[in-house]
Amino acid sequence: MQKNSPLYLPEPSKLPLAPEPTLELLHLRQLCKDYEEIYRNSFDGIFVADGKGVTLMVNEGCERNYDCRADELVGRHVSEFEKKGWIRPVIAVRVANERKRISAMQQTHGGKTIMVTGIPLFDETGQVRKVIINSRDTTELVQLQETLLRTREDLQRVENEMKELRLQNLKVDGVALKSLSMQHLSSLALRVAKVDTAVLINGESGVGKEVLARRIHFESHRSSGPFIKINCGAIPRELLESELFGYEGGAFTGALKQGKVGMIETANHGTLFLDEIGELPMGLQVKLLQTLQDHTVVRVGGTRTIHVDLRVIAATNRDLQTMIDTNQFRSDLYYRLNVVPLAVPPLRQRKDDILPLTEHALDELNATYSLNKRFSERALRCLLAYEWPGNVRELRNIVERLVVTTPTDLIDAADLPDYLSVPVDMVLGDDPDYYAKVAQFEKQLVAEALKKYGSTRAVAKQLKLSQSTVVRKLNAA
Repeated sequence: MQKNSPLYLPEPSKLPLAPEPTLELLHLRQLCKDYEEIYRNSFDGIFVADGKGVTLMVNEGCERNYDCRADELVGRHVSEFEKKGWIRPVIAVRVANERKRISAMQQTHGGKTIMVTGIPLFDETGQVRKVIINSRDTTELVQLQETLLRTREDLQRVENEMKELRLQNLKVDGVALKSLSMQHLSSLALRVAKVDTAVLINGESGVGKEVLARRIHFESHRSSGPFIKINCGAIPRELLESELFGYEGGAFTGALKQGKVGMIETANHGTLFLDEIGELPMGLQVKLLQTLQDHTVVRVGGTRTIHVDLRVIAATNRDLQTMIDTNQFRSDLYYRLNVVPLAVPPLRQRKDDILPLTEHALDELNATYSLNKRFSERALRCLLAYEWPGNVRELRNIVERLVVTTPTDLIDAADLPDYLSVPVDMVLGDDPDYYAKVAQFEKQLVAEALKKYGSTRAVAKQLKLSQSTVVRKLNAA
């Protein structure tokens, strides 16, 4: 074949060699490849249009967000997407016209919510040459926000309902109390529980001061912290300081080598309940006052100041005001403790609570000992007539004694201690109030049994009554 023939091709060995690519060229090629790979695989959608709004480039993230293929978008003006209902609103033209970054929330034809941000790119003359739009599917996030909002609204509604229920059916130690005085006291305790102010509970021995203190603690924001009780009258005076404030190692003869943390420190982030505060010696009253004012503790035999964060609830059955007048109690400590006074009335002044307290104690003891005891009408009348000098504590002790000692399931007036077993008619006469209370109590017991067992026949069998008696008590006025 002639050299000058048009089909002549030189032998490969005689072809001129292509120049070897430089390191700079290789670097640029790799850089372009990396950028293309990053653009293509970006999880966020990347949409590129020219300055007039014509689509130039669309990555896979954008296809996924808008449920459209790239060939359906590239080459078309963005206004078409809005006309077709694929995307609302489109922002590429607006970004170009306003020449600034714009963010918006878009809705797609597939029901997705897309968050987009458009950024203009300018040429040398200051004209917008391209618009880059970054998009992210926020459908799940929006749904979660809506769900969270509904949950918060439901939670607030439930909290409001619970608050109303608490005020309507106030309970102390699981007992729904009937007397107006105790309902008012329990309602006040609920309000006080929400703040950290000091509380002084006053009342006779056995009225339930500790129960009220625990209720305040468990209704407060400190409920997850400790509730530490110390009876100021039950600990020897020479040991009371070290029990309250703790001590350093070797502070006195017999002290532990490593020292000991006091009850006040133990109550950190919780509630310290000082029962029988009137028994606290004058010397310790000064030290306690300092702790309440500064929120600090210094252990016996130590110099280190320890910060404590706690709430103090004190209780007493003594008249602290009289003790102040006779120099037995410090007035400054009294005013520090007596920010909110709560006076628990004795049981003899709230007769309406005797039957609910009796019922509650009886239910607990029956469950504990697997028994089925119940009180007769005469026995309940005796309990109502009694003055209860030992208050709730005495009532519970009497109920427990009768439950474990009475040979039959029915506890009658004859089974009561002598000081309770008095002629009922002599005590009550024909007072209709007491009879009405007993009848109402029995009606409540039978009604609750009916809910549990489902029929008057089953109730009669469980309570060992005739069916006609059960019906009569249910229909009592």
